[in-house]
Amino acid sequence: MTRFLPGRGASATPPTRWFTPARLAPLALTILLAMAFSAPVRAHDPFETFTAVVLHPDRMALSIGMAQSTALRLIDPAVRITALTPENMAEHRPRLVREGALLFVFTSLRTQLAARTVEVELTDENDIFFKVTYPRPAPGRLLIHAAYLRRLGDGFGGLLEVNDPVGKNLGWEQLLWSRPNFEITVPPPP
Repeated sequence: MTRFLPGRGASATPPTRWFTPARLAPLALTILLAMAFSAPVRAHDPFETFTAVVLHPDRMALSIGMAQSTALRLIDPAVRITALTPENMAEHRPRLVREGALLFVFTSLRTQLAARTVEVELTDENDIFFKVTYPRPAPGRLLIHAAYLRRLGDGFGGLLEVNDPVGKNLGWEQLLWSRPNFEITVPPPP
C-alpha cells in the first residue's frame, strides 16, 4: 500500500479515507461493548490524589482529596475495613486524623514543620478530604515530601499545587511513588 506523504511531489498517492462507514462500524461496536462491560466510573481514581497548598500570611494550609480506597489503604493495610460510611466515620476518624498529620513532610530552614490541626471529611462522593494546617514556612527553600506515596507503593501519584492566598501559583508538580519530592521558594509574607 502506498501512503500519502505531504510535500513529496505531484506523483504522491492521495490519502485514503480511514473514516468510512465500513471501518467505523466495528470501532463503534467495540466502544459500546467496552462501555457496557466496564467497571463503573468513580469520583476519584484510586491511584491519584490532588493536593493544594496555600501559603497564608500566618499559616500554610494543605488540602488533599483521595479515593476512599486509598485512604483505607493508608490506615488499614490488612484490608479489614470494607468501607467508610457516615455511620462508622466517627470510629475511624482518629486513625485518619493521625494519618493526615503524616501525609506530607515540609522542611523549612532544615526544620520539619509540625501539623497544627487536621480535619477529615467523608465527601458526598465517598472520597476522603484532609485539611491540614502548618505554621508558615520561612522565606526561602521549602522541601516537600509526599510521605504517603512511598507507603502506598508502585502506581500511586498525585498532583501538587502551591499558591499564595490570592491564587498566584508558586509551583506545581506531578508526584509519583517513585518521585515523591518537590521544592519551591517561599516568598516573604505580604
